[in-house]
Amino acid sequence: MQNNLLILISLLIILSNIFLLGSSRTGAMIRGIAFQGVLLSLLPLFLPSESVRILDIIILAVLSIAIKGVIIPHYLRKVTRNIRTKKELHPYLGYSVSVIFGLLVSYGSFYFIGKLPFMYLSISPFNTSAAFASMIIGMFIIATRRNIIAQIIGYLVFENAGFILGISIASSQPLFIEIGILLDLLAGIVIMVVAVNHIHLYFDNVNTDSLERLNK
Repeated sequence: MQNNLLILISLLIILSNIFLLGSSRTGAMIRGIAFQGVLLSLLPLFLPSESVRILDIIILAVLSIAIKGVIIPHYLRKVTRNIRTKKELHPYLGYSVSVIFGLLVSYGSFYFIGKLPFMYLSISPFNTSAAFASMIIGMFIIATRRNIIAQIIGYLVFENAGFILGISIASSQPLFIEIGILLDLLAGIVIMVVAVNHIHLYFDNVNTDSLERLNK
């Protein structure tokens, strides 16, 4: 039963990544990354109780859903309303190509990760495969989107991959490390949101092409 639930969570994480790759509207992308945050908050509950304190598991799960599923999406929605951007125009690569790339990366991750020797550290090989796929897809979103909000979401996808990998080896490291990373992530996103507001005030848009003018 537990293994089936972990497989389901891994597949939903992959589907949320594909959804983000195919989305042009920032509101939809924010909902997608919030959904992914809720999924990740469930992973600590599958850690073996004999190796990790129950209280630590509960604290990490609650902080995860609060920060990844509620607070960060709230800040992103707020900055999106402030800058009045609803849709990204003309990404460097089209959405269809992006979705195909995501499907290929996901398939490759599930195929190759099972052959690596460190799989015994993971609570589920499916989670580790989803983590590596998310890492590559997050970097892909950062590299191919012009809109800063979309790039921030790409950064969150990349960070989510690190969170999954951290949970995979949580039984051999203190969970307060993961908690510290979550708080650092929250602080980083707040700083990014403030920066996006200032960029919008100066350039009247949030496309990264505008930042090239800073060097002139």
